[in-house]
Parts: sequence; structure tokens; C-alpha cells
Amino acid sequence: MLERCAGLVFGFLFRAGEALRLRDETLAAALAGGHDWVWFHLALSDHRARRFLESFTDMPEVARALLLGTEDRVQFHLTADGAWGILPDIEHDFAGESLGAGRFGFWLDGTRLITARRHPLRATEDLRDAVERGALPRSPSEALALQQEYFIALVEQRLAVLGRELGRIEDAVLADRSHGGVVLGPLRRELSRYAREFSSLRSAIHRATGARNVVAASPLLEHLPLLLQEAEDFERDVGALLDRGRLLYEEIETRIASTTNRSLSALTVISTLLLPPTFLVGAFGMNLQGIPWAAHHSGFAFVFALCLALVAGGYLVLRRFGILP
Repeated sequence: MLERCAGLVFGFLFRAGEALRLRDETLAAALAGGHDWVWFHLALSDHRARRFLESFTDMPEVARALLLGTEDRVQFHLTADGAWGILPDIEHDFAGESLGAGRFGFWLDGTRLITARRHPLRATEDLRDAVERGALPRSPSEALALQQEYFIALVEQRLAVLGRELGRIEDAVLADRSHGGVVLGPLRRELSRYAREFSSLRSAIHRATGARNVVAASPLLEHLPLLLQEAEDFERDVGALLDRGRLLYEEIETRIASTTNRSLSALTVISTLLLPPTFLVGAFGMNLQGIPWAAHHSGFAFVFALCLALVAGGYLVLRRFGILP
């Protein structure tokens, strides 16, 4: 029987339809009273938790190595009496603000669930709060599946926000309002991250339940089909939002290019119209003998009128060839 679990972030003992909060110093006394199953959640940033896992011989060596290592690829490994692997979550800071993709390792059998993380995770803590409010998973495998449902629910809420933001940007662009302040980069980057998460989760389930790898007796196996369906559904939803973001980006780029082309066209026309008068003024401005009308009191007026005539002539030529509307 376990006597201590140093590095415990939180833990629960499930017995007779209730969940008792576990603490390291009272763990042995709590376990002595019997239980249906227990959940330990460890912080790998605490060296005591790492030492506990290293000495926990009930866990297979490969599972311990995975939890203690740096692997972050989403994966399931099913065994006859349990499972172990790496699953996705969302990291958050001490203020509760989401920071991005997170990972936690897990190992379970029929009566024990051990999860380990490096940084605080939102879905895992949501599950902890739900247990404290009275939601009681019946087994370690059900608790793990419920944790992934909380993760999917968090992503669903975020996708709704991103969808509304995309809609707002689409309205502004299609209404031809100014899009100088539109920033699609962070939005598309976040969607791409969620697409990778669901793709990794779907692939991990396919690998675990493949004909060569499946272990029919694993208690986690019954929860994987629903989790696979949700992963596939949300992967499609994220893909649709990514397509919208890509098309919107291309539309903005097209409009910017069109505006730039119109500006360059106007500058080209102005330069073309002013080029002959510029040449004429430069020629009459040379300090040489024999400049026409140099001694005439109306010379400036003649040259100015000639410049206007050249501009007007150039304008008519451009209109004649359809360069100007």
C-alpha cells in the first residue's frame, strides 16, 4: 500500500459514491480505509514527484520513461488491465489566461489513475473542480475520457469566439471598409494549432485501436470510439475555419494589391503628363546663348503656354489609347 505521494498537486479517493480529497501526509490513512479507485495528479516540475514515479514499480518501465521524458507526441498504449500515454490539454498561467497547447502523461489500471504535467492545465483542473462539485467518474478510464471531453469543450468555446472574429473581419472586408488594422496572423496560427491537436488525437486513437495493436481487455478501449468521433468532428470544424481564414487572407491581399496598383497607375499617369513639360523647362533653363525668347518680355508666358499644351496633348493621347477613363 502507498504511504506517501510526494509532489502531489491534488488527488482523490473514490469510495461508496463519494470523492475524498487526498493529501500526501494523510495518504496512508485514507487508503487504509478501502476505496474503489484513486486519482493522483503530479507536477513534474517538482523533483519529489519525479522521484515518486521513478520508485513506483507497479507502473511499467516504458510508461515511467514516457511520463518522465520530454516526449510530447499524443499517443495511447493499451494493456490488458489499463493504458498509458500522452494526451493534449491547454496550459494556463496563474491568472487563468490560456497560454497554448499543453501535454500531460497518464497511466491507469483498474483502480488507479496517475496523471503528470509540467505546467498547469485547464481541462484537468476543470475535471478536478467537477469532482469537487459532485461529478463522480466510476473508473480511471472514465475519468480520463471525461478529462478529454472537458478539453474538447474548451476548444469548442474558443472556436466559437474565433468564428465570430472571422465573421467580423469578413463583414468589414466585404463591405469594403478599411482593413488596415485587420490582423489574421494570430487567429490563423491558433486555428492551426487546434487542427494539429485534433489530428494528433485522431491519429493516436487509430494507432491504438488498429488491428495489430488493439487490446480488447483494456478498460480504456470502450471510451475511444466516442473520443475518435469528436476528434474527427472538430478537426473538420477547425479545417473549415482555417479555409475561411485562408480565403479571407487572400481576399485582403487581393484588395491591397488592387489599391496599390491603382495608386501606381495614378502616379504613372501623372509622371507621363509631367515628363514633356519637365524636359521643356529643363531645356529653356540652360544658361547658354541662343535660348528662344530669352530677350522677349513675354518669353515666360510663351513657354508656360507651351507646357500646358504639352500636358493637354499628352492627356488626349492617353485618352485616345484607353489608358485614362
